[in-house]
Amino acid sequence: MTLTSHTSRVGIVGAGPVGLTLAARLATQGIPSIVLDKSPHLMPKGSKACLIQGDVLEVLDKIGCADRIAEEGIHWRVAHTYIKDVEMITQTYPERVGFGQFVNISQYRIEQELLAYVEQSPLTEVRWSHEVTAVAQHDGYVGISVTTPEGDQTLTFDYLVACDGVRSKLRDLTGVEFTGYTHQDRFLITDIRANIPRTKERHFFFDSRFNPGRQLVMHPQPDNIWRIDWQLAPGADIDKEQADGRLDARIRKVIGDIPYKIEWLSTYRFNQRVVERFKLGRIFFAGDAAHSLPPYGSRGMNSGIQDADNLSWKLAYVLDGKADERLLDSYHDERYPAAVENLRVTEATMRFMAPPTRWERLRRSAIFQLAVPFKGIRRLVDHGKMAEPFVYENGTLYSHAANHPLVGQFAPDGSIYLDGTRSRLRKLFGDGFVCLFFGTQAESDAFSAMTRQLPVPVPLKYVLTHTKGTPPPSADDGTTVAAYDDILFYRKFYTGEPAWYLIRPDGHIATRGALNDALRLREAVLHSSACLPTTH
Repeated sequence: MTLTSHTSRVGIVGAGPVGLTLAARLATQGIPSIVLDKSPHLMPKGSKACLIQGDVLEVLDKIGCADRIAEEGIHWRVAHTYIKDVEMITQTYPERVGFGQFVNISQYRIEQELLAYVEQSPLTEVRWSHEVTAVAQHDGYVGISVTTPEGDQTLTFDYLVACDGVRSKLRDLTGVEFTGYTHQDRFLITDIRANIPRTKERHFFFDSRFNPGRQLVMHPQPDNIWRIDWQLAPGADIDKEQADGRLDARIRKVIGDIPYKIEWLSTYRFNQRVVERFKLGRIFFAGDAAHSLPPYGSRGMNSGIQDADNLSWKLAYVLDGKADERLLDSYHDERYPAAVENLRVTEATMRFMAPPTRWERLRRSAIFQLAVPFKGIRRLVDHGKMAEPFVYENGTLYSHAANHPLVGQFAPDGSIYLDGTRSRLRKLFGDGFVCLFFGTQAESDAFSAMTRQLPVPVPLKYVLTHTKGTPPPSADDGTTVAAYDDILFYRKFYTGEPAWYLIRPDGHIATRGALNDALRLREAVLHSSACLPTTH
């Protein structure tokens, strides 16, 4: 028997970190969703994606589970790169307000925290053992056929999002092409529990005695686990190595003669692939279903969670009637270039790590030899540029007329005081659009007076800022007043002239204007939330 029901506004296929993030972010904005997954329950997968970038933790902070992940994870700021076991590059990332630059923790633990939120929310539901077998788009909705333990079902949704990974069934059912290639080299990933005598930071080895002629990378995880990745030689057979003791010898070359336990082991090949369109009618693709990347730089899960955050507020605005449906087209316009940039970076890294031509092999060999006596050559060693938020330099939702470098960026964070309580700037983002104003008290009062009655169709929070120790601006109309104690950070926004910045729900800066452009703010909000025409 086949049952049919219109079950929710949004259907999400795949209960991984991207699908669960999307469901949770929709719930924080009042939009119900149902997550469908063919697995019977959340499945442990070892460390898999083993690092979450600090800016991506900000997405999970809007859900309320970032603090637990940050407390449990391994924070690091130093990346060590070795050539023939000699450390040649030591890269130190700056300290920052809020979450650390990089936090090592398994994908499974992130999924557990997200699932706990989704399961307690009245707006979300996860249906396990639900496999999608067919999909069809209609005027105003999407219908799917699903196989379940209780029988076949036909479900309908206003919108459907494919978050079902690199082997996406939805991508196959819709015939969307997954362009790119699969790298021929195989890699071994292990999670090893051991007291390894190394600093709990990133360690990357080129042509080490651990793995001659190839690469090896080590990442510490919580609970005394180390994620170790080997680039394998052609013909390597890990099953045989486990049987005859060679795997133990391989591991001991890295960790020494100490007790250890293998918690997880997997071999695979990397993909460099992307779909041509992230939006197909009422169906969207996100995470590995939209783009598949090598793990170097930790761009896969991190960019997938950013896909979910980008799409969630746009779906919420359209479903709530706050924005025109054309807003949804901007999802592809913004996240496709982000995926292409990630592919460009990882392609360059992979060509350095596994040179495909004789010329590239000779070039890399020369770089390795010259890196010892000449420090300047070491910048040519590509050990994987770490993930960071994409800057939207072009797009339908952005106004770059102000020609300011912050426009399009994920808004920088900073220490602020709200009613005398220490907080962070990014804590103000996520629920709707935010207008930040920087200026003197008189300028803030003037800006507040001009914009107080400004009619805008979407929620807009006004934040008047000043430096700590100066009188706060007047704000008797519900406007937030924030004080900064970091003058250098304050001057990133305020260069002596009063200015306002429009921040989107995903934390990216949509545009900037001067005090005398206050009346243009309404137009900027309309443009950034509904794809309406704008003038400059």
